[in-house]
Amino acid sequence: MRAVSLPLGVVPLAERYRTAEPVDAARYAGMEQEIRSRLATGLTDFADQSRPDHLVGTAGTVTTLAALDLELQTYDPGRVQGHVLRRDRVERLLRDLSPLLASARAQLPCLPPGRADVIVPGTAICLAAMDHFGFRSVIVSDFGLREGILIRHLSRSLP
Repeated sequence: MRAVSLPLGVVPLAERYRTAEPVDAARYAGMEQEIRSRLATGLTDFADQSRPDHLVGTAGTVTTLAALDLELQTYDPGRVQGHVLRRDRVERLLRDLSPLLASARAQLPCLPPGRADVIVPGTAICLAAMDHFGFRSVIVSDFGLREGILIRHLSRSLP
């Protein structure tokens, strides 16, 4: 198993590209170009040596996108866990979210107010990662990185 971590956070992107306000095509294109460039640079060695069997997204953006895709009125981790988020659905959500002010996004069910300004850059990262690895969908996990590390550690220590 291989892993890589990139310093590609949604908060700096949101600040640089002013995503609390409606995101026009030109600003989105600039943000998307930065994300794709940073992925290509940061994942060069990783991608050359292995291609993942699955693309799994955890926490934050992907769980919010899954809840929106499922049209949940209240967040339900049981329904979000394992949801397959298809690229066309992510693109539709991006089209719906981009023209809104963060205050309007925050009114949507299952989109926490603190995530309203970062959902667009997070969605852009999700789409760019799907493209980078050649996936048309991402499997959503309500579990975070810590749970994954713990599960992996425990599975190795059990007989």
